[in-house]
Amino acid sequence: MIDLPKPGAYVVRAPHANHFSQGLVQHWLDSQEETPFKSCLWLTASPKNEVRNLLEPYLLKRAGAPKGLDVVSVRNLWAKGHAKNGVRQLCRSLNTLCVLKPALVIIEHAELWFDDSDEPLNRQNPLAQMRLLHQWAHHAQAHVVTTVQGDLPEWSTFADGLADVSDLGEFEFRPWWPSQWGLQTNLWNDTTALSKLPMHHVLDSGVLGSLKQLAQTCHNLRFGTDQQHGIHIQAHGEMTAQDASVLLRMGADTVWLQDESIETWLGLSTGQVNKPEMNLTATDNHQNTFARDLHEVFMPDLLTVVANPTFAAQGLMMMQLAKRWSMHCTLTRLSLMRHMTAQTALRLANWSQATCVFTATREAIYLLKVWTSEPDEASYRGWLESCFRENLPVLFSGDIQFLGEETQSKLLADLHEELEPLSVQDLMGADENKPVKLAELWDEAPEALDQNRPWTQRLNALLSEDAK
Repeated sequence: MIDLPKPGAYVVRAPHANHFSQGLVQHWLDSQEETPFKSCLWLTASPKNEVRNLLEPYLLKRAGAPKGLDVVSVRNLWAKGHAKNGVRQLCRSLNTLCVLKPALVIIEHAELWFDDSDEPLNRQNPLAQMRLLHQWAHHAQAHVVTTVQGDLPEWSTFADGLADVSDLGEFEFRPWWPSQWGLQTNLWNDTTALSKLPMHHVLDSGVLGSLKQLAQTCHNLRFGTDQQHGIHIQAHGEMTAQDASVLLRMGADTVWLQDESIETWLGLSTGQVNKPEMNLTATDNHQNTFARDLHEVFMPDLLTVVANPTFAAQGLMMMQLAKRWSMHCTLTRLSLMRHMTAQTALRLANWSQATCVFTATREAIYLLKVWTSEPDEASYRGWLESCFRENLPVLFSGDIQFLGEETQSKLLADLHEELEPLSVQDLMGADENKPVKLAELWDEAPEALDQNRPWTQRLNALLSEDAK
């Protein structure tokens, strides 16, 4: 069975999610005497006959009848496609169902709650949704496992732990996963061979201070040189698992949440350890790539064109995150010339230079970008001019930069309620025989992929169905 060291919300991707869920339940039933989980709640969409066939051998043995197992069918919700009130309904339901503690909670088809488009805009933030489930798990001291297969849903990237497993339940790839002492990843190095690396950098949160400084230093150390080394963060009990997972994706190998001796745990000699005492000075180019990579950590694979509702919900999240990380978020409206369509303008978009999120209405193109700090007018105008492979006055009659959290929130709310939204298919579909062809997509832009980006190295593997 997979290791679940702490209460929290975990996402596990398996080749066949329902089979893996059933395997977890069966393992729990077979280890009644040894397991620390004295109760198990299984929310399943499997047909009744499948559930009956799984449980029948245990129910026929009177002496060994399973105790503490609750099975709840969500097939009715599955038929409807979603649940009213989303994750809040899930947490309220779990409160009434999960009585014994500590507990193992296995959830199939979590998208029934997470992907509820009927929720108010401010509740569709995937980070906030996962945080709500995380808070419930800690309140109930429960280990919540949601099983998925195929492409990872947006909300899964904010879980306390994310892993790929085989059909046998064995770890194949752990982008981040908690242990008793903190979190670790195998994104950058083999976790079993860390002690063999020639150099390890240990970053102290008490010295570097803010999350932004820690992340920038991690990113600079990881991608500033071609040398292979270990990067570790000593957090002194001042960091959440979600923040720790962000630092892992920005270049760290481990995040130690308390005051453990990293050198002793990893078996390192004094000569292998370097402890920087200040934030490493970053070049302007690194500042730009850091902002882009942090953006992609929170919005994986979305530095491209998205639908209005996605742009609005994710935009609200990025505004909150930019504020928390002491960064800057810009929203820009480019008004289309009367003779210009959104489809034509986006065929001329310079995706790899823009490194932002696009959406469009019939009257305008909208851009959302995260910056390390508020750009000056020259930097902002220079970036805006680079977003398209044509002079802006040819495509647009003018532009407006929306300033202030309230103004930006209002714009996003208006976009979410757009009466005649353009679908991504409308915007990106094109006849290949037309003289002006579709601009390259973000994940196909060679000048973007040549750069050392965290999600370049493992994102395709992480998001593809056959990731290892």
